[in-house]
Amino acid sequence: MKISAGHDQAVYPDWVSYDPDLVPSPTLMGREGIINLEEWFRWAEEWSMLLRVYGRMSVRASVLEIGCGQGRIAFALRFILQQGRYLGFDISSGNISRLQAGFQARYPNFQFVYEDLYNTHYNPTGKVAPAEFRFPAEDSSTDLVYAASIFTHMLPPTVAHYFKESARVLRPGGRCVFSFFLFDHYRKGQRRPLGFARPDFNFDHSHGPYGSDYAIVDPFDVERMTAFSSALVYRMAEEAGLKVAMEPVPGLWSGSHDAPVGAQDIVVLEKP
Repeated sequence: MKISAGHDQAVYPDWVSYDPDLVPSPTLMGREGIINLEEWFRWAEEWSMLLRVYGRMSVRASVLEIGCGQGRIAFALRFILQQGRYLGFDISSGNISRLQAGFQARYPNFQFVYEDLYNTHYNPTGKVAPAEFRFPAEDSSTDLVYAASIFTHMLPPTVAHYFKESARVLRPGGRCVFSFFLFDHYRKGQRRPLGFARPDFNFDHSHGPYGSDYAIVDPFDVERMTAFSSALVYRMAEEAGLKVAMEPVPGLWSGSHDAPVGAQDIVVLEKP
């Protein structure tokens, strides 16, 4: 379709995307801190590429997303996983209801599941303890598990349990692609780029028995924002029966790298 610059988006909604009705409204995006469409699509396509390059995701892959939110990354995967399947779960019943009614109805190989998981910041009334949660997937049924900016809001025991659940559902040779704020890359007082140049990313408080391996931003809201050392991540991976597939992929957030790849640091694990 040809359209002249300046035409009203409401008149030509397909100017936004091929499935404009699956794109959340500005109000809904704002609930996840997104201020414009560029941020929505940029993050989605960034992760689409990360999963293909580091997760070795094929068109036939079986994929599980931890914390699917409003379906932003799933949106970018809908034309890639044409012969595969996707399962995402989230703690927001509203998000899941909208995704089931719209996205899942149109793309039935994509499924979205609501889980009322407790999180001190995002779901303090949650009924399910994360350490007792079982991923909604069968043993050895999945090629790729990923979490985009989810472990950046979790305590180490929860992350360790999620590593074990990832190992359970992965097939041998399957991979995990997880984003973290790696504490190794944090330098107190160092200038950080763009939206990361805020106190929200000052990991200046230790928490729990982890010493220099774990830090938080707010001691009164411990899961608001969290950072892990790579050593702690590696220990949790080993305990879960996962191996480190490659060196962490540096992100933009810390300002510590001249050639960052994505926004956050990426850890790639593999089930032997």
